[in-house]
Amino acid sequence: MNRFRFTLAILLTACILSGCALVKVREDVQFSKDSSLLFGEIVSRSPLKKPIFVIAYSMDDGRLSVGDYAVLSEPGPYELLVRQGRYRIFAFEDANGNGAYDPGEWVGHYEKGASLMPQPGGVAWGLDFEISTVGKNQAPPLSAPMTLYSGGKKKHSTSAGAIADLNDPSFSAEQGEKGFWEPLDSFQYTGCSIYFLEPYNPEKMPVLFVHGAAGSPQDWKYFLKTLDRSRYQPWIFYYPSGARLETTSFFLRKKLYDLYGKYHFDQLFVVAHSMGGLVSRSALIEDDLHNRSVRLFLSISTPWNGEKRAKTGVEHSPAVIPSWKDMEPDSGFIRHAFSRKIPDNIRYYLFFGHRGGGSLFRENNDNTVTLESMLDPRAQADALKVVGFNEDHVSILSSPDVFQHYMAIAETTEANLKKTMASSRGYADVRHSFRPPDTKPPLQMSLVLVPAKGNAGETQFKLNPSTPRQETGAIPPGDYEATLCALGFKSEPANHTVSIAAGKISDLRYTLVPQGMAAGIITAAAGAADSYWGYFLELSGKHKVRSVTLEGAGIRRSLAPSDKMSEKQVLKTFLSSKDFLCRNSFAFFDLPAGDYTLAIEADGCEPYKTKITVKPGEFTPPPPFRLVTK
Repeated sequence: MNRFRFTLAILLTACILSGCALVKVREDVQFSKDSSLLFGEIVSRSPLKKPIFVIAYSMDDGRLSVGDYAVLSEPGPYELLVRQGRYRIFAFEDANGNGAYDPGEWVGHYEKGASLMPQPGGVAWGLDFEISTVGKNQAPPLSAPMTLYSGGKKKHSTSAGAIADLNDPSFSAEQGEKGFWEPLDSFQYTGCSIYFLEPYNPEKMPVLFVHGAAGSPQDWKYFLKTLDRSRYQPWIFYYPSGARLETTSFFLRKKLYDLYGKYHFDQLFVVAHSMGGLVSRSALIEDDLHNRSVRLFLSISTPWNGEKRAKTGVEHSPAVIPSWKDMEPDSGFIRHAFSRKIPDNIRYYLFFGHRGGGSLFRENNDNTVTLESMLDPRAQADALKVVGFNEDHVSILSSPDVFQHYMAIAETTEANLKKTMASSRGYADVRHSFRPPDTKPPLQMSLVLVPAKGNAGETQFKLNPSTPRQETGAIPPGDYEATLCALGFKSEPANHTVSIAAGKISDLRYTLVPQGMAAGIITAAAGAADSYWGYFLELSGKHKVRSVTLEGAGIRRSLAPSDKMSEKQVLKTFLSSKDFLCRNSFAFFDLPAGDYTLAIEADGCEPYKTKITVKPGEFTPPPPFRLVTK
């Protein structure tokens, strides 16, 4: 990481950009406004463990073109980023490793080849489908379009926990800089994920490293070289730092969720540099299940109140990098990052450097970030300790003194942790059936355990819908309301009251019945200045949703808001298949199959209507319903 990279990343006046660079920034930003993220999961019962290619492609007058593709190291979640258009999603398991589909390999199409047209500047999720031998004759001729799209470059896996080689060009400092100036193009090449440097080992403490603006995994070379790898396993979060930070923070949460679902780790340390501290804090304050396993958070040289020059750039630059908007002092993203305290289970330490300068035009700084921003009182208030070093913004990552201070904190944190043994946890023996018996199983299913008392968050365990009986755990002892959750199905009973005891197995029995449902979240329609892939513009307080009405198939239902419901009450209502409208989310259950009109009324917004189709036993979460504000 060169000394002035971050500085260049936030010096936002047009004069620092060459004509060529400015054109590239403008093109990337424009494409960002027209693009959408696609989220889904590939399910495979294949005995093979080969890479899986997931491809979004379009057809125009019989010609195929690739919008984006992802490589997975195993069946599981995928993400694609496509520009505005109509797409089909195809996947195959590359059994022979040649990067192209060959007859006999396992294949699949989302919705049997149905096309989808994602919202520009938005997100589509729930695009799950299975690969098998059934659809092998439906494979599109994508070899030539893939070669044209990739330009000869090979992508690495974006599965959470994929093994990475930091010497790969994808992880280079140059690619990290490109991730700032051209985030969309960079995402399509490198993705946004957590990578391992070695296979997961439950006996080693995982340490997650998060780089800053224009950074890359290679920024952590000194820490990684000096870390005791017999005790610690490093994880690396790699992201295009020019993207909206809300989107980046969401990716961090999602990848940790994926890893927790696979490994159920109960301890994790997080170390973040510069802007990565803001991304990390925004993710760690959320009440996510995996965040209960985070024991230590260390921020290094983080601009906690942003950068004043970012505001200047947003206001005057002819091409605005998306993340600049979030780095303005007191931006909406920064306010959200401090909207909650860091959870009590996380020991937080703040490191900063003070070797820099100051002038009439620039406050005291570490050659990049001002001391005022690094020492924001809100961040200091959460810190167990604030430690300053005679280092600048770059040298602080290669300082032996800094690393030794970190290791002392890590060892103290470990000493204070109460090691959790498997014998102190309980387990659940879950059996499920379908009514009628020939019902097609869903692709996703989870056991959700909500504590019967208190406000503690829920615990989730992913289950295989095609396995009638399976044991899951380990579960902290206590009393729970347990529900088997599968979208498009009703669980009978809606919940079990179960006591989980240490070293014991509790029996749970469920019947899943197909039910029609309609659900979604409501946002504001973003204007041109705020239209970026993966970014939602929340409805402001003055735009309160007053009603959501569903009419069709011989029924009419209207929901009024119940904004006093707690998050726990909303979850329990959803798991019980009861209609609700709370804040900007809603759900209708027990709907007959058919076509419906969905209408939304909100203060200060244009009336909203759209058509939806309901199919019991099938539910794909829709994109956000965007209201146009007056």
